[in-house]
Amino acid sequence: MDVMLHLGAHRSASTSFQKYLWTNRVRLAKRGLTSWTPKRTRDGLMAGMVRRPALITLEDERNAVRSVGRIRVEIERLERAGQNGLLISEENLIGTMSNNVADAQLYPLLNERLMRFSPAFEGRKLRIGLGIRSYEAYWASCLSRLVRRGLQMPSVDFLDFLTTQPRRWRHVIRDISTTFPDADLFVWPFERMAGSPDRQLGALWDGDCQGLEGRDVWRGRSSDVWQMNEILALRGEAPIATGLLETKARWMPFDDEQKAVLRAEYRGDLAWLADGAQGMATFIDGRPTPARYSEATQVNGQRMPEIRPDRADVTRTSVKNAVPLRGRQNGIEEGLGRSGAS
Repeated sequence: MDVMLHLGAHRSASTSFQKYLWTNRVRLAKRGLTSWTPKRTRDGLMAGMVRRPALITLEDERNAVRSVGRIRVEIERLERAGQNGLLISEENLIGTMSNNVADAQLYPLLNERLMRFSPAFEGRKLRIGLGIRSYEAYWASCLSRLVRRGLQMPSVDFLDFLTTQPRRWRHVIRDISTTFPDADLFVWPFERMAGSPDRQLGALWDGDCQGLEGRDVWRGRSSDVWQMNEILALRGEAPIATGLLETKARWMPFDDEQKAVLRAEYRGDLAWLADGAQGMATFIDGRPTPARYSEATQVNGQRMPEIRPDRADVTRTSVKNAVPLRGRQNGIEEGLGRSGAS
């Protein structure tokens, strides 16, 4: 039986993909694919396994040993039941948003986290999926989500930390490849694949993906400026921006210089992936297939395909309806405890 791991990353439409799997779980099971989403993985199945490495206790280790055995038993049971695939979608296997922000790094100590799961899949051929996203949008989305949970607004210095932190998607991919050297790793860009959970599923599973529901589902969107200002007002804090703002305007805490640096780094990642990623991963470009010819689009009497915008290219230009804000000096590093590693 094939085992597939969808590792996220966070804020790369992972929640939407999991909702898609959950909605179609019965249909997929009839076609031979069992899917485990957080409704299953966070219900005691992985007790003791998803832990910050520096905080692992002896009890966590005991629970993790039992969890590894439980997962192996479940995989064998599914195999005996005639299932030919198991897809596990759990983004916290590689870390959490709060850990990333606390350490101002992109999934540090990833090897240590994933190594705890290696025994559960011993002797199995793995297919691993990872969605990545342009850095300024990724960090802005994480911060937006965490501010809603009580995090202080980011300071100028902290945004500089995130801009210059050394870990990039290339390092994340290398860590995954090192931990699972025999696995097939597939990477796709959020900007082109976020609204296509069926294409993400097709990248990991060779089975029948036709006729499934929820292709247009989109969950866990970032808060817009109005929503964030409502939250800050309830907390008695100053709004993140003043003056008239458009409804649904996106919050972008990074300034133009920081965005330029982050986008250049992301372009470097995409180029590295497109060039083969040193054999570590297969890049799923996600470019849309040419549209069907339309009678309404003609040049010199010849029918031409409709031109659609490329969202991955859009991220490299200025973001429409974004509200840039460098943040306030409020000691976010002290509040998050930047010492240590995730």
